[in-house]
Amino acid sequence: MQIQKRLRGRALCAVLAILLLLGSLMSASAAKSEKNKVPVIFVAGFMSTNTIDKATGETLFPPSKNLIAAAIKDALAPAAKNLTRGASVNWKYPLNQAALRLMNGIRCDENGVPINDHSGTAYSWPTPEEVREKYHKDTGYTAEDPIYYSYDWRLDLKTLANKLHSFIEYVRDCTGAKKVKLICHSMGTCVASTYMYLFGDEYLDDVILYMGALNGSSSCGDPFENNLGMDSETTMAAVNAMLGTDLKGELAKAAVDVLYQEGAVDLLVGVTDKLLFGLFERLYEESMPYIFGRIPGFWALIPAEHYYSVRDGFAAGVVTEEFYEKVDFYHTVQEHEVETMQSVMDKGVGLSVVAKYGYPLAPIVESRHTESDFVVDAKYSSMGATCAPYNETLPADYVQAMHPEKDYISPDRKIDASTCAFPEQTWFIKNSMHTDTVTGKPEKTPEEQKMLQWILCADGQPTVRDNPDYPQYMVYLPDGHLVPLTEENNCDLLGNTVRETSFTGRIKRIFEDLQSLFLLPIKSSRIF
Repeated sequence: MQIQKRLRGRALCAVLAILLLLGSLMSASAAKSEKNKVPVIFVAGFMSTNTIDKATGETLFPPSKNLIAAAIKDALAPAAKNLTRGASVNWKYPLNQAALRLMNGIRCDENGVPINDHSGTAYSWPTPEEVREKYHKDTGYTAEDPIYYSYDWRLDLKTLANKLHSFIEYVRDCTGAKKVKLICHSMGTCVASTYMYLFGDEYLDDVILYMGALNGSSSCGDPFENNLGMDSETTMAAVNAMLGTDLKGELAKAAVDVLYQEGAVDLLVGVTDKLLFGLFERLYEESMPYIFGRIPGFWALIPAEHYYSVRDGFAAGVVTEEFYEKVDFYHTVQEHEVETMQSVMDKGVGLSVVAKYGYPLAPIVESRHTESDFVVDAKYSSMGATCAPYNETLPADYVQAMHPEKDYISPDRKIDASTCAFPEQTWFIKNSMHTDTVTGKPEKTPEEQKMLQWILCADGQPTVRDNPDYPQYMVYLPDGHLVPLTEENNCDLLGNTVRETSFTGRIKRIFEDLQSLFLLPIKSSRIF
């Protein structure tokens, strides 16, 4: 009997062990196959869709070929008339008339209200069926295929935040979800920041501020202050970025660099600089305040630190107090953005920041040597990083500014993330431009989409220490792969855009370029 009891006891233990093992396997399987059931909304950026006349369907902005032709006619006809009479040509009036015609479709009145009340974006809200179809059978809602949301970027941010609130409620009604996850790109971060300021955390599960302009961009702020200029170095960077990294692009870069080293690019940039900015000076005085100065959405893109100098000068006399109340409201949002975001994080909302760098700013603004993604300064999109100028590194004796207990300096010594508002929740991607987004060019960002999906679905608040595949600093290699940035794999897709000043240095550089022109095709043919 005693033996039988022991046998039964052992059998029972074995059965329990098997059941526990099966249970653990089932739990592991369930965890692996668990779907994200929270809708993912992509809040698009500035000029993400065309502006149209909703009554006629006509595209108002960007301007059509016919409209551009008409604007050129506006500029040239008066000049030609004066020339035939032997009179001198005053370009101020025809240029301003051409500018007003080109931008007429997006103009607002002195209160910041669109002049054409039938105008709006070409974007329409998805149908309830289209919203529900974003839930995929195997994965649920994903960053790879989010619910796209756009808006009329001309309007003031308080209005846009209220419209986002309506869209979130619409998505919740369509799906039955209590909360949503947001991926906000560029100006979309301004909308999201204002939304959080007004509505808090109630309907939010996670928010990613992706290449954000919520603190503005010098690409917009500099023109508002008439701070423009060009140089060969940043112009070469822009040319190299457009040429790309394939065989044709690399050959073209080598050819253009020969011209650069011999000063031909300097000559071209000098002529362009005088011509372009002479014309801009005229437009700045007469047209720009009446066009861009009256569009509230543009004011959100002025860097917060330059806001009051622009406010007191640029649009003085062409806008009303009602207009100033609208744009001042967003500046108040900017002043409280860190405490607003900290508040929603404290209530359980996951908040992450993704910035990009590796490029100068647009090569026609005074701040063009700022480290950026070509559109937004990295110091603004990261909410406060300390960045070396483009093509430079932090000084050799530089010491991390804050939080000495952790390392926040990038392996290429370009960035110190310790000064960010949320250094543990801020990621940087090198060699990726502002336009390379998960919806704008999804074919270029498959690994980036996976990273954003991991951030959205991580347990609790994700940090830059949680996943070795996605550390604080990452880089796109020439082959298109996104990998953790190290000292060994640090590369610059734009090539060396520094001008050699010594004669021997220039000869060596030109020889290297010529060697690339002849040897690169041979090497490539061997590879394939």
